This record gives sequence, C-alpha cells and structure tokens, in this order.
Amino acid sequence: MNPKRLLIVGGVAGGASCAARARRLSEDTEIIVFERGPYVSFANCGLPYYVGNVITKERSLFMA
Repeated sequence: MNPKRLLIVGGVAGGASCAARARRLSEDTEIIVFERGPYVSFANCGLPYYVGNVITKERSLFMA
C-alpha cells in the first residue's frame, strides 16, 4: 500500500494549522507545505498591532 501524501499550499496561519491537524490525525501521512514567502508561519494575531503602528518592527512578529 502506498503511503498517503498531503500537499498544502500556503504556509501561514491556515496552512500551518492544517498541517498540525493532519499530523495529529495521521502519523504516517507525508505532509508537504508550499509557501512562496520567506517565512512559514508568523504571529498572525500581532498583525493588527503592526498595522496600527503599535509594533513598528515587522521582525517582532516572528519567532524562532
């Protein structure tokens, strides 16, 4: 039997959530996330603060 493969387009909040959920549902599925930007996910809940100039450095939204 061939292993299942899941391809996810978009690696920000929705894509990362989808990948995490898929992993919880199946440890055997190969999960591949495609993201065109330089970061896979970021603190999406901080975006209103960045847009409202409360957070002035975009880099503050990223974590390692």
